[in-house]
Amino acid sequence: MTESSWYSIGEAAEALGVTPKALRHWEELGLIEPARTWSDYRVYSEADLERGAAIALYRSVGVPLAQVAGLLEASEHMLIDALRHHHETLSAKRDVLDRQLDAVMTLIDQTKKGSVDMDAMKRYLGEDMPAYQEEAEQRWGDTAEWSQSQERLSEMGEEDFARLRQEQDAFAADLIAARDGGVAAGSTEAAALVQRHREMIGQWYEATPARQLILARMYVADERFHEAYGGAQEYLLELVEAQAAADGVDTANPQWEG
Repeated sequence: MTESSWYSIGEAAEALGVTPKALRHWEELGLIEPARTWSDYRVYSEADLERGAAIALYRSVGVPLAQVAGLLEASEHMLIDALRHHHETLSAKRDVLDRQLDAVMTLIDQTKKGSVDMDAMKRYLGEDMPAYQEEAEQRWGDTAEWSQSQERLSEMGEEDFARLRQEQDAFAADLIAARDGGVAAGSTEAAALVQRHREMIGQWYEATPARQLILARMYVADERFHEAYGGAQEYLLELVEAQAAADGVDTANPQWEG
């Protein structure tokens, strides 16, 4: 193999349309194994790029990294079966999204600013919305934060709810991408995600680093929040906990007040 057949990690990442962090993460997962130079730099062969292109292709159609390894080694018959199963999964998600889009239009038609119909809100935010509201009121109904959040809720209309849902879905997607891309807790990218999450909470009441940590732990403990974060709630907690520690929070005993 000639020298021109080898690529640095930056060149390989550019050729595949991914980041060097993604390549390092794939390597950690055993999906790709670049050679090393005498000075311990990664170098990628043509075969590595072909394998990387397959990984990038599967990721582009939503195949989780945990399943990619099996597809890379699968026979043609097994690959077709796996891709058909993934197609069925995506179709089911599309059906859910279609219903949510229909619910948005219904909410737009039925809701006026400042007077949200609970049935319409339930169709948009989920069947468990009334139960969440009742449980939250029992737990925090006597706090200033609850009063503040309810005041803001009463002022919201259909466009606000649509925006909140869009922000939540976009954040969950970016969180999953950061996790799969190997973004480490404490990094600049992680700090930006944590700040973004804190600002989302801050739309309801003041979100201190300690409060954010308490909530992030609740998201892990209560499985009802898992879907909202696309199964990446534990990764979110890791990022929030590292940032809270950097901000001086006593992570062993975070306080809601103070």
